[in-house]
Amino acid sequence: MSTLLIQTPELADGEVYLGGRISKIGEVQHSILIAINDAELSLDGQREWAKSKGGVLMNRHEALVIYNEHRDIVKPDWYWTDEECEWNSAYAWYQNFDGGGQRHNRKSAALRAVAVRRLSIQ
Repeated sequence: MSTLLIQTPELADGEVYLGGRISKIGEVQHSILIAINDAELSLDGQREWAKSKGGVLMNRHEALVIYNEHRDIVKPDWYWTDEECEWNSAYAWYQNFDGGGQRHNRKSAALRAVAVRRLSIQ
């Protein structure tokens, strides 16, 4: 059995390391929280906001990490993820940081957002 050492990337002030995941091909992908937007916008509006911060919206996995390990840095409210519903293109997934559930809503709904950046290392 071999040992894999994962080194965390350098963080800028205010950034929060969410963790590293190993893909099927052995690539390590790091997730870093870079900003939180408490203004409530549609999914497209929040995607634009995240892009302006140099990132993308969190995915559902990152949302669970925030809920389980960093809930104190978000409000107990609903936050968009960047994942659309497979069965209806008018809907996308959000994370409820009050109760912990992940549900779907129309993309036009006004919710908060978390921007992340991801680094991949082989």
